[in-house]
Amino acid sequence: MNGITIVDAFGGGVVMRRRALGLSIIAVSCLLTTAVSAPDAVAAPAVTGSALPPELVDAVARDLALTPQQFLDRADAARRLAEFAAAFGSESVTGTWLDADGQPVISVADGPSYTAVSDAASANGFTTAATGIEIPESVRSTVDPLLELLPFDLADTAGPIRASSYLGGDSFLAGTPAGLGLRCSLGFNAVDAVRGPVNITAGHCDPATTGSAASTGAYPMYGSLIGSKFGSFYRTNQTHNDYALIEIDDANVGGFEGNAVRVPGSAPLHVTGTVDPVVGAPVCKSGSRTGFSCGTILSTGQQIAMGAAVMERSFSTSICALRGDSGGPIVSGTLAVGIASASNVGDQPSCEIATVFSMLQGQRPELFATPINEVLAENPGLVIRTS
Repeated sequence: MNGITIVDAFGGGVVMRRRALGLSIIAVSCLLTTAVSAPDAVAAPAVTGSALPPELVDAVARDLALTPQQFLDRADAARRLAEFAAAFGSESVTGTWLDADGQPVISVADGPSYTAVSDAASANGFTTAATGIEIPESVRSTVDPLLELLPFDLADTAGPIRASSYLGGDSFLAGTPAGLGLRCSLGFNAVDAVRGPVNITAGHCDPATTGSAASTGAYPMYGSLIGSKFGSFYRTNQTHNDYALIEIDDANVGGFEGNAVRVPGSAPLHVTGTVDPVVGAPVCKSGSRTGFSCGTILSTGQQIAMGAAVMERSFSTSICALRGDSGGPIVSGTLAVGIASASNVGDQPSCEIATVFSMLQGQRPELFATPINEVLAENPGLVIRTS
């Protein structure tokens, strides 16, 4: 690593204001490493558990105690809940969640539309919560107006996966040719209507937002080695959400045509669409520091303050993530859910130690993320690559 300066851009952490769980202010850490009438739900393409990469199967069994098919079934149920709630609106559907057995549940508001909504919920295979049921506060976050659900984009916008392809979860350096900058993870490959191929990662990964570098190039990292520049940041947002868009250089377009998420030691996972976060849905993340691991969505509509920036619409998961995982993709089944942004154990040396450390404080590891549909809604003409 001659001529490379590694900078710790971790700062003093971030403060989380948790509306959904009603907790007091908690310090959490950015995930940067050291720098370097109701329509029926639309069905997603059929995917069976046997089609999942072996590493994903192992992660689902290890982290969630679910079979591959159970994982996919719960992910699909959460997607259908989100679409149903978006179709009727928050005035008719006051809550959606998956129960402990993974069954989709709808809370219907009293009023003239109660019967129609309840009948539609039953027709979709959802359980209807009784009127006046006391919904747990951890679930009540879904009462907030749901994010506008974008239509499923099932167009084949993905190219072939090659040995040279860049996938979600791969390590990269955001900084300068001299190696000064921040190490993060690539997120979802996408296409901008004007700029062409791009990658969606975390906003706080952009060194221009921290003052650690004058330029905002993106370079692949292979262990401690830094490769040639493949793109440049052209939009960074830390106002309401935490995301950044990297425009891919012409010479590297072929490497960013794939729609896959990296699963170390196994075949990649191909993304087929997007979905809003739903409490109880199973999710997995891919990150350059901790690899591929899974958990469940704990809450939505959270506020997280990272220095002067505030994420207002994030969701939390029960996944452990550490410095360097920032920007990595989060999926539910084969659907894109969000971009990894912050963790309450981000500065720990390993997830094993992080789990013990958080337990001693009466907590557990949590990963906080920006919903991918929020990113797409704020950038008309931007679509992630799907197949």
